[in-house]
Amino acid sequence: MLTFGLLPSCIKKNIYRLKGNKIGRNVKLSLGSIIRSNENFSIGAGTKIGFFTSIVADSVSIGQRSNIRSAVMIKAFKVVIGNDVTISEAAIIRAGHLSQQSEIIIDDLVHIFPNTTIDPSRKIHLMEECAVGPQCSIFTHGSYKNILEGYPVSYGNVEIGKRVELTYNVFVAPGVNIGDDAIIAYGSYVNKQIPSSVLAGGCPAKILRNKEDFIKKPTIEEQQSIVLIILNEFCSNLIFLKKIDSFKRNDNVFILNKGKEVRLITFKMEEMEVVLTDNKRGDISHYNLRNYSSTNINSWLTVELRRFFSRYGIRFKM
Repeated sequence: MLTFGLLPSCIKKNIYRLKGNKIGRNVKLSLGSIIRSNENFSIGAGTKIGFFTSIVADSVSIGQRSNIRSAVMIKAFKVVIGNDVTISEAAIIRAGHLSQQSEIIIDDLVHIFPNTTIDPSRKIHLMEECAVGPQCSIFTHGSYKNILEGYPVSYGNVEIGKRVELTYNVFVAPGVNIGDDAIIAYGSYVNKQIPSSVLAGGCPAKILRNKEDFIKKPTIEEQQSIVLIILNEFCSNLIFLKKIDSFKRNDNVFILNKGKEVRLITFKMEEMEVVLTDNKRGDISHYNLRNYSSTNINSWLTVELRRFFSRYGIRFKM
């Protein structure tokens, strides 16, 4: 298995396909990466699997444009990873007590940060856009000491809701559900249900504030100003990365120059929509800031812009 992992990406993909597995276009399987599944697996277009990352399961399904970075270990009975998921370096997703109930389901746009430990001995569901911060731990079993000696043994599914943020060094105990849009503060121990739209923290975690106490949604005018600032920073960052030579801003239009190539980024303020026009390719891409949808994201610049927005928690679906 190790020898197979050392093969070039193109050879590994061809061998996997010959065995009946479905691998989309532009998938990258880096040096040392392996997937071992008892059933045929699928990997969507544009997904990347990093150096010496291993995925071992009875069934595996990975969506499009996901990035499973280097030195990640995934082991469960069932592995389902959605679109645009990021699993960062040295994350461990490993069922310590493997059984048919060992499942990890990761929905679209989830981000798992480095050095996290997730134990799906029972089912864990990470819902859309949630984040598991650095050095966080999620366990579905609490068992080590002898039950016959009176020590407690517990197993339970865990569900982390949509857009939940586990900030840093958070421990989630077996059987816990955390509601949508909750934020769990640094160093917390979560051993009971957390409702939606709250800030919770402590050992054990308790509700500290409701969403309306610490979140104030900007006005439309403030949102428009924020978007223009982000776009200006994006263009400046492209110069820093030497992706473009220069840019000019004309009110809500940004003109990007790279040699003889000219691209336009236009912010339609009333519609709350960003439009990227590539004059050379003739492509037009859209980023809707009302429903966070995006279309025609297929060039390096459109991908870069989509990724840059995510720095500010703005994540577009495709």
